[in-house]
Parts: sequence; C-alpha cells; structure tokens
Amino acid sequence: MNNFLFLGGDLRSVYAAKRLSERFDCFIYGFDDVLTQAPMPILREITKFKSLVLPLPATRDSLNINAPFSKAPLPLSVIPEAVDAGGTVYCGKSCPAIAEICAKNNLTLVDYFEREELIIMNAMATAEGTLEILIREQPLAVFGSHILLTGFGRISKVLAKYLTTLGAVVTVTARKYADLAWAEITGCKTLHLSKLDNTLGEFDTVINTIPAPLFDAERINRLKAGCLFIDLASESCVEDHEIAKSAGINFIHALSIPGKSSPVTAGYIVADTIMNILSETAENQNTGGNSNA
Repeated sequence: MNNFLFLGGDLRSVYAAKRLSERFDCFIYGFDDVLTQAPMPILREITKFKSLVLPLPATRDSLNINAPFSKAPLPLSVIPEAVDAGGTVYCGKSCPAIAEICAKNNLTLVDYFEREELIIMNAMATAEGTLEILIREQPLAVFGSHILLTGFGRISKVLAKYLTTLGAVVTVTARKYADLAWAEITGCKTLHLSKLDNTLGEFDTVINTIPAPLFDAERINRLKAGCLFIDLASESCVEDHEIAKSAGINFIHALSIPGKSSPVTAGYIVADTIMNILSETAENQNTGGNSNA
C-alpha cells in the first residue's frame, strides 16, 4: 500500500494531502505555524515513506525546501530521510539540486508541474486570485478601466476572458504575432512589445506574466501616477521595486497566488494530478509499457 509524506509548502500541500488521504495514508511535516487548523496528521519527526510530495515551487533557493510554515529551515538534504530507497519524489518545479539528490539515492523524480492539466487549472486559480488583488487594490471599477496584459500565455488567456467579460478595456502586448492574433480573437486590443513605450501612460493597471526585466526606470516613469502594477512572474519584470514605489506606482509582486487565494482548490488540483500520474503508471505497467496494447 502506497503512503505519502507532504514535506513543506503552503496550505496547498495540506489540502492536497487531505484530498489524497481519501485513497492513501498521508501525513504532513513542516507546518508548525498551522497546527491548530491543519486537517491532517502532522509528523513531529521525519520518517521514511514510499512517496514524498514536495511543494510548488519545491524550492526558492535550490538549498531549502519551500516551507513557509516551518519554524526551522528544511534543507534539500532531508529528502532521502523522508522516502524509501526506490521510492518516488513528486515535486512542483524541480531544480538540478533535487534531481541530483534523487539520482544519487535511487529515487524516481516526478515533476507534477510539467503536467498540462495542472498547469491549466493552476492558471485558472492564479487568474482568479489576480482578479481579487485587482478589485481590492484598484479604486477604479474593472468595468471601463484600461488594463495592459504583458504576454499571452495560459494565465493571460484566462485573465483576458475574465477581464473582458467584466467590461475592462484590455490590451495585450507580446513579442509573438501569433499571440497577438489569439488575443485579438478573444476581444482584446493588441500591441507589439516593440511599440509599448509610447502607450504606457494610458493604462490604469498593468498585469505582467513575462519573467524578464521589461520595465526599467524609464518605462516605470512613463506609467500613469497611481497605476496598479501586478507582477505575476517569478522573476520580476521590474528591475528596481523601489523605483516603482518612488514613482507613485502601486507595485505588487504576487507570487504563489493559488496557495493564498484558493488553497483548497489549488491543493485538490495537485492531488488530482498525482492521482492521474498514478493511474497512468499502473496502466503502463499492466500493458507492459506498450501504449498500443
């Protein structure tokens, strides 16, 4: 019988464990600050399990497991202490350090953030959480406001749908003309990234999804005073956050939104994805790995 230890993470990990506990024995570790509200058994000491689940993202510094509710750091070196030899490590956004640890200890590494079904549903949860930030932080109504979306990946596609439905005037900027074509089909205005500079003062809100330093001091100073700037990229697009603040920009670097705005749903998405992986693995074993069987 498989069993799972969820090591570190935010409340998503807690509710992923709760969801998966409907089928398997599940425990959590690294949640000292949520002892009174965690709906799962919390381990006091790390012991070995057949499967280990690391959070999304698994680490932010390639040294420690991402564990915001743990009173003490959880170094990546504890991974072999928490999973049987030959076991499986599930994680979101792996890194070379984790891959090396798993390889040295005969552990199978599965990055659940590479699964398209999780990425799509995570984009939905991120978009909803972004909308909550927008409504809370922007004194203007969404209806009629001018919003710039940088990039047109999965999150922007969902956001464009939500925002246009609410009556916002949405402009999408991107490098790829194919992305601009799709944005236009969804009812957005479009602007190639090379032509962005002269239009920045038109927008009430900027929502960035591109993990690149797009906004230097010059571009920041072109923004409208009081502009709300929501940066969703893990690598901020704003070179200097202090310059943004001194320019009168309401800058918010919003990371791990699903874990904050909808941890139950986001946790269930992780658990359901792991279940999908388990089902596919069992099916492949039953057919001898032949997808045509």
